[in-house]
Amino acid sequence: MAGVAGLACGLQLQKAGVNFAILEASDGVGGRVRTDEVDGFLLDRGFQIFLTSYEEAQAVLDYSALDLKPFYAGALVRWNGGFHRVADPFRHPADGVASLPNPVGSPFDKALVGLFRIKALLKSPADILQAPETSTLSRLQAEGFSADIIDRFFRPFLGGIFFDRGLNMTSRLFEFVMRCLATGQNCLPTAGIGAVADQLAARLPPGSIHTGMNFF
Repeated sequence: MAGVAGLACGLQLQKAGVNFAILEASDGVGGRVRTDEVDGFLLDRGFQIFLTSYEEAQAVLDYSALDLKPFYAGALVRWNGGFHRVADPFRHPADGVASLPNPVGSPFDKALVGLFRIKALLKSPADILQAPETSTLSRLQAEGFSADIIDRFFRPFLGGIFFDRGLNMTSRLFEFVMRCLATGQNCLPTAGIGAVADQLAARLPPGSIHTGMNFF
């Protein structure tokens, strides 16, 4: 499989001096991390975003060659017929203050987001992934967040990341992602998300990737 995990595995085998072959059923590398060019437009497959703070990505990718373009650190939340901005107050202080009275959550909720961010930054990724776990919904409720901000912000936001609008995923992953969002940038490569897989594939030995393989 020539998805990102398979390509990264190939890099490790190459580093260890082990001969290998990667077999891929489709006509190219990347799996779900792939970009198609249609009539001059670059179309990423599915919802894609690149977080620069992923430690494994930092270890195996050349960020400068990807020419990463950052997104605004915030979101527009659709509620009651209007859009309401939610901004990272540490990166966009003025927008953060301006968002305090909007209906996405109370000012207290937004202060809790800042406090949660600070607490996450005080922990290492290893500490977070080894911490006692519960569901993300239970964790949000235990932190004191209101039903309004959970339903209007966290549920659609985290539901889009984890494909779980019930917020049943482990609180460890929730805190890990929140830490990544706080320490890095949300970006896309200039050539689309497929550039990540293309860069990994280009570093593997010629002839080690075989596409169009029919297994059945």
